[in-house]
Amino acid sequence: MESKAQKRPQLGGLATVFLDLFVSIGGYFILRAAGVSVIWSLAIPGIVVGVLTVLSTIRRRKLDVVGVLVLVELAATLGLSFVTNDARIAACRQPLYVLIGGLFCLGTLFGRRPFTAVTTASMATFGDPLRARAFEKAWQDVARYRQQQRTLTTAIGTIMVVDAAVRVLVIYVYPVSRIDVSLLLSNVAGILLFVVIGVVSKKLIMPAREIVLEIVEQLKAESADSGTDIPTASEGGTDTPAHEGFRQS
Repeated sequence: MESKAQKRPQLGGLATVFLDLFVSIGGYFILRAAGVSVIWSLAIPGIVVGVLTVLSTIRRRKLDVVGVLVLVELAATLGLSFVTNDARIAACRQPLYVLIGGLFCLGTLFGRRPFTAVTTASMATFGDPLRARAFEKAWQDVARYRQQQRTLTTAIGTIMVVDAAVRVLVIYVYPVSRIDVSLLLSNVAGILLFVVIGVVSKKLIMPAREIVLEIVEQLKAESADSGTDIPTASEGGTDTPAHEGFRQS
């Protein structure tokens, strides 16, 4: 019998983005090797991702914002590709996701809480009320924590916007006849994006993590001094959807 129920963070639409990335890259080159035209090689993997997104939404019985974004961008880019007969528009689908994601991150800086403050609190508590309280207390009481989260959000958003711009530039620098080369280079830039974000996040998140861990220990000590029990995840956890945190004070 477990003493604490550890809840895994729900990736939701984020999984859809990763799925689109891997299916689109692998599917395109497989179809091209099989002799399928450029536009259809770009379109078919996207259609597969769109179908899987719809099925995932039906299975979870929940309309996912990121999933909807994937479907809208898919329909827009593929539709324009067929109308204009320009495969480069379809090839820009993934950079557009990254661009919108980066702008969204930067936009949250003008809200009550930046993107990383909400996502780290949502994903790193694992349903533990004590850790949830520590994240909340860190945001409310520690100015250094708030500044570190804003810095991290700014860094991630800026990296994503720059990456999207570079990938679109690479796609349009090459002629349509060399779309295979431009798409490969664009996807290499996309992979580097994840590496850079991972390195930057690891470096910038550590000071904020230390603050939260210190507060966790303080709360444990206060609980021990007062003789009150620390609630477990199964007893007192409350799950707040990540997107709700952007509206919380």
